[in-house]
Amino acid sequence: MKPLQYSLALSLALSLLATSARAQTRRPAPGKPVPGKAASKGRPGTKVPPPPPAPIEAAKRIEAEDEKPPLVINRIKIKDPVLVFYQQAGPTNAVQQLLMDEKSLGLLKTMPLEELVARREVFIDGLGNYDPPKGTADAQKYRLAGVSLLANSEKRKAAPDGRSTYARLKVPSPGDLYVVRESAEEYRHFVSGPQKKGSRIDFSVNGLPGVDSVRAVYTLRKIDTSERGTSGDVIR
Repeated sequence: MKPLQYSLALSLALSLLATSARAQTRRPAPGKPVPGKAASKGRPGTKVPPPPPAPIEAAKRIEAEDEKPPLVINRIKIKDPVLVFYQQAGPTNAVQQLLMDEKSLGLLKTMPLEELVARREVFIDGLGNYDPPKGTADAQKYRLAGVSLLANSEKRKAAPDGRSTYARLKVPSPGDLYVVRESAEEYRHFVSGPQKKGSRIDFSVNGLPGVDSVRAVYTLRKIDTSERGTSGDVIR
């Protein structure tokens, strides 16, 4: 081989060798798979979507059942208690039974019923029927009842307002009465009818408009054996 031909052949061989080396070291562009091969998971340059977030539980609102507040019974003493058959002004014969000290009767002339029952020295005859306070001796033999049964059977006297009448109460020894704060809803009625010849309850009349609660007065009443059932429960 001539020197010129040998030199050209050597140059061509070196050029082919360099081209082959560059082809072997070339890598695909980021994010592009190699032709003819499936893209592998987690390969550099491949974006893997994040896992879906965990489901969020809806908050459940738990409403506690309305609990009635405990009954509060307070003892009181009234020096000269009277039961007032309060008759409102007007053509109606409606009557409400109030309890107060005899010296407070003058309030009847100056105040309407709604203001009277809001005063600390004026109470309403209780309509409920409760167990006696804790600590009462022979408690199973007694109940708390309204004070009207303590009203003196003597002739009622005219009250200072010229409409109402009142009677003194014979409070049993040791002279304690019991006050219970009650909803005025129980006292929406009046005791109605001719006040000197008996009475009846009229539940259709709102006797205490605008009054939320009242202080009702009770006395301890001994339960007769006829009022007890065979199991010893009180018949109400």
